[in-house]
Amino acid sequence: MVLPDNALVQHPTIAPQISGIVKVSGFDVKELRVSYDASDDTLSVGIGQPASQNQPGTVIAGDADNNGNSGTVNPAVTSTPGFAGFQDVADMGGTEHMGIFLDFLGTGEAQIVAGFSAIPAPGDAAKPFQVAQAIPTGPNAAPAFGTELPQYEGNLYLVNSTSHPSLEFSIKDFSKLYQQVTGTAMTSTSLISMGAFGGSGQDIGISEAFFPQQEFSIDKATLPNPCPPISPTILVNPHEHRILDTTHRDLVRVYVFGTSGFDVNTIDPNTVDLSGAKPLTYFTRRWPHSEFPVVTYVFNAKDINLPAGLTTATFTAETTSGQKITSSREVLNIPYAAERAKGYLRTRMGYESAYKRLNPAAKSEVTASSSTSAAVNVGVASRQAAQALRVNYATQVSRTGTTTPVLTPRTVVSVNRASAASQAQESKVSRRLKASMDSYLSQAGGAR
Repeated sequence: MVLPDNALVQHPTIAPQISGIVKVSGFDVKELRVSYDASDDTLSVGIGQPASQNQPGTVIAGDADNNGNSGTVNPAVTSTPGFAGFQDVADMGGTEHMGIFLDFLGTGEAQIVAGFSAIPAPGDAAKPFQVAQAIPTGPNAAPAFGTELPQYEGNLYLVNSTSHPSLEFSIKDFSKLYQQVTGTAMTSTSLISMGAFGGSGQDIGISEAFFPQQEFSIDKATLPNPCPPISPTILVNPHEHRILDTTHRDLVRVYVFGTSGFDVNTIDPNTVDLSGAKPLTYFTRRWPHSEFPVVTYVFNAKDINLPAGLTTATFTAETTSGQKITSSREVLNIPYAAERAKGYLRTRMGYESAYKRLNPAAKSEVTASSSTSAAVNVGVASRQAAQALRVNYATQVSRTGTTTPVLTPRTVVSVNRASAASQAQESKVSRRLKASMDSYLSQAGGAR
């Protein structure tokens, strides 16, 4: 969105003695370009300036004498009588100032200011970009910088180059800043007023620029919704049936599958995350019967931030082009799993093969309830009473990861000997099988 130039904008005036040399001040403001990205809650601002007339393109931000370099002065200016003290300090140094101000309350006075202040930095230090509370200084005048709000300071783009002349910066967590000032949550229809300023106390003969605030609703500056995150198929610890133990330094493997529209080689490994953990290593290979590569990331289980029990592990990353990747998978997180898991659950975990180095302190926390006995006394006195008894052999695992052990079931076969012979006599074979058997016996000289 563009806040355009208008009749109320105060453009710098240049003394006639040097106007033919300077032509345009590097602190002039022609327009404001504003965008808001709801996906990361960032307001981005670019201060547009007029054409240089001395060089191709627009004048460089902060280039007071418009000589194509924001840190030097054209000798033609300083040799002009009365202008020997003209200065153009590099990187918005000295008293050079430029930025924007914001009015969230609609009072006509700014509450927030962002950019470079007119106060010189101490010593040889570079003047920092700031987001700060605004101190009004009067009508049609740039506000002063009050208490700095560094938590909202985003990126800065200021280059002494005719190829990239504009001052650009961002304010992060913009909706939080809005709520801090107004006390209400920002919505798509929230109204904001923005103005701008620029100038220097060391560019003799040139006045300052002032761009009065203009109102707009935030939805007008909001960028279109970005592409939704890619969500490739992932497997988390499939060799142990998605069972994790985040109390130990076990290796957890995550497999990310490529598709015809997604190449796993485009994932930026520096952006990979599994519920708070960063990968220890990774490698790419092709699986049998799959034409697309699969990348495997290996994590330290102790780095993964997940609650105990059945929970969801989330894999996030970005491609080298900035496309976001998000996939989730349910896992079972059992603290001290190698000590607590028994029976079928231990089978799924590979009989402790991955848990050779347990923390001795962890062993003392495992109570006797984690062991099973060979027999269980259920207090049944007669066979008739036992007929109503039912046993649940399913492994009991709570959401806290605690396993309630049960007796491992055994296969029991009951054969009624009294009826086995009669059942054998009554058994029949097909006519085709009988004919085949008879033929074999006859050829072997056997008798039926």
